[in-house]
Amino acid sequence: TKKLINSAIMNNDFLKKLEPQHMREMVDCMYEKVYTEGQLVIQEGEPGNYLYVLADGLLEVFQNGKLLGEMRPGTAFGELAILYNCKRTATVKAVFQSHIWALDRQTFQTIMMQSTQARHDEYFSFLCSVSLLRGLPEEKLAKVVDCLEVDYFEKGEYIIREGEEGNTFFIIAKGEVIVTQSTEGLAEPQQIKTLGVGDYFGEKALISEDVRSANIICNENDTHCLVVDRE
Repeated sequence: TKKLINSAIMNNDFLKKLEPQHMREMVDCMYEKVYTEGQLVIQEGEPGNYLYVLADGLLEVFQNGKLLGEMRPGTAFGELAILYNCKRTATVKAVFQSHIWALDRQTFQTIMMQSTQARHDEYFSFLCSVSLLRGLPEEKLAKVVDCLEVDYFEKGEYIIREGEEGNTFFIIAKGEVIVTQSTEGLAEPQQIKTLGVGDYFGEKALISEDVRSANIICNENDTHCLVVDRE
């Protein structure tokens, strides 16, 4: 059942961008409702509070009394109700007995908020480990955390090139990078170290114009870096 709900969420344009952690918690919080033949699941025009996933059965969708189509098991619907406070745009009716899993907006928002707070705390502790930033007052560090953006890199991609002007600072949140530097007498830049989760680079760029002194090359697919610029 969890697999079915998960793939229904993944197939939904609005929900598939959620992070795996959020999806897992959503699935864990869903509960089953059984609808009998002819029973309405959703009434057009009424306020919506639930996201639904059809696990078993068959549903018909009507708009202004006109049949638009049907939904089969493995479909998520009603998702706008948990993302926005809006009225239902169609009526959904059970053709025969149907098993549906539901999640309410309040639970969804709690999941999103808790994980956002957890991430904020994680990023905050990353920043506290950066020698350049360690001395900043906590409220300033917290503001920096609010400004962090996440950039994603694939293996072999250059994050920084030696000699370029830089104004961005990076902390590795996931994955690994290689540092290479030009060495006198050698044609190719030489690898000097690898950096992993919690390591950072480009911090000089936060304080002044920085000419990058090394290449930083992504060494692992789906590497995540937290990024903040000088401005």
